[in-house]
Amino acid sequence: MKNYKIEVMNLDKKDRLSQLASSYANSLVVGFARLLDNELTASQYFILQMLADDEMRTCSEIAGTLGVTLPAVSNLTNKLVKKGHAERVPSQTDRRIVYLKITDEGRDVTTKMLERYKELTDGLWTDFSEQEVDLLIASYEKTIRRLQQRNFQ
Repeated sequence: MKNYKIEVMNLDKKDRLSQLASSYANSLVVGFARLLDNELTASQYFILQMLADDEMRTCSEIAGTLGVTLPAVSNLTNKLVKKGHAERVPSQTDRRIVYLKITDEGRDVTTKMLERYKELTDGLWTDFSEQEVDLLIASYEKTIRRLQQRNFQ
């Protein structure tokens, strides 16, 4: 562990910022996904969030966004369908295309997760000025745009 800390201390500021963001994001996503449902993985929760935002998506679209294989997404979505959080909807125009759609139960899960998240993060930003919060928001938005341009979605 000591060697790791020394390596982290020797990173330049931008590398350190990337390391911090990555490390925290990973732990947050993994821990957050298990708040309400021990059987719901981070990837499954992320899929539910995508479906809550976009209503319906194909498995290929989901695989592209997650950066995983189509069989991996099929496995994840099969579990969501089995739990009643999502359903498969055949395309009206092309029967080869099947969409995944969030169900009311899936929406309830995402709503409860967001409520729980708000509880967990309540007060997190109280020591920050409005200008600091604005700067953080702008910085994260810029970072996300850059990551999306590089297909790190």
